[in-house]
This record gives sequence, C-alpha cells and structure tokens, in this order.
Amino acid sequence: MPVDEALLSRARKYDRAAVAAVFAEQYPSVYRIALGLSGRRDVGMGVVRWVTKQALRALPGWKDEDAPQRWFLHHTILTTRRASKHQPDKSNDTLIDDPRAAAPEYVAFIRALRSLPFQQREAFILHHGERLNERWSAVTMDCSVIAAANHLKAADSALRALAGDRFDAYVNKLTRVYHKLAPDEQLILPKLRGVIARHVWPRRIAGLLGWLILLGFLGAFAYAAWKIWPRLVF
Repeated sequence: MPVDEALLSRARKYDRAAVAAVFAEQYPSVYRIALGLSGRRDVGMGVVRWVTKQALRALPGWKDEDAPQRWFLHHTILTTRRASKHQPDKSNDTLIDDPRAAAPEYVAFIRALRSLPFQQREAFILHHGERLNERWSAVTMDCSVIAAANHLKAADSALRALAGDRFDAYVNKLTRVYHKLAPDEQLILPKLRGVIARHVWPRRIAGLLGWLILLGFLGAFAYAAWKIWPRLVF
C-alpha cells in the first residue's frame, strides 16, 4: 500500500511515531511471508527481527510512496531464502494449524508445496496466500512479470496434479491458516515502538554529537580568526 508522502518524509527523519506508522503498514505482510515461506515460527521470527532492523537503516533512502512496500517485500523474501536450510516438518509447519488433527491429504499437499523449487513455492504463497498480483510478485521475487507468472503456473500445475478436485479446498485452507500467522493489529504498534526506540535514539544521539562537534570546530575556528585578525589588519 502506498505511504502518505508527508508521513514518509517525517519517517525519513526518524520521527518515531512516523516510523512506527510506516512500518506497521508492512509488518503483517512481513510476518506472514516470513513464517509462511520458512514454515517455522522460530526461523520466521528471526527473519522478521532482521528485516525490521535492516529497514531502520534503509529508511532514509525511501524516496517514493511505494518504496516501503517494495523494500519490505523484497528483503523479506531475500532473508527467508538465506534461512531456507532450516526446513520445517509436518509437526511444526506453520501452514498446518493443528498437526494432530490435520487431514493426511492436506499435510501431503503442504509437504508437496515445500518440495517445489523455491521460486515456484514463493510464487504460489505470494499469490494464493498474500494475494499479490503478478507485478508485485515479480517485484518481491526480483524477476520479470513473465517469470513470476510462469513460476506460479508451474506450481499450480504440480500441486493440482497431486490434489485433483481437492485443489481449491486445500488452497482455501492454506489461505486461512496463512492469514492467521500475522499478529493481532493491536499488538503491532506497541511491539514496533519498542524496537524503533532502541534503534532511533542512538542515531539521534550520534547526530546530535555530530552537530556539537561541528559547532565546536566552527567556534574554535572563529576564536582563532578573531585572535589573529588584528595582526593581519595592522
């Protein structure tokens, strides 16, 4: 979702309320993608923390209203890829809401999804779970729109061959489970404010110290100039 230009401008200056508001817009998607793609809550939460921390550093470079969404989506995917060596199993897969009660056929569907090539898996979850269109899936995955569409088509074809006429039912269930992965909206802002405060204050202090050093240098220069000026004139 595009960000209000005035809000983004304040956020780039590390106004804490503005930063929290901008991040809160993207946080649910980051959460869902990280946990949904990794399949593990511990890995997904590690991705969320890393992406949030890196976003605070990248923030000054966000120049247009779509920049926050582009950055968060793309870097969540990149970070999740780097964590892909930590694979889930059917006992802890985030797309299986209750492993003890889940239908074996649905579990097999999720296991088949996990076995797909990573770009097909990403395209499937971004489209069916996150409801991204082909353009935003391409932006997120850093590929062309045609490539994103082809990855999705291949994933759909492979999983439809497995699920048969239960394909739509399994996709609907996956979507329901996927959207439960994001935290309650009432918890997002308090959590973000704490993270942001820990990172913004050191930056502000460093900025203030930089100004104080500059003012001290200018003061020393002015004093030295004042002391030698009479000699230069007379």
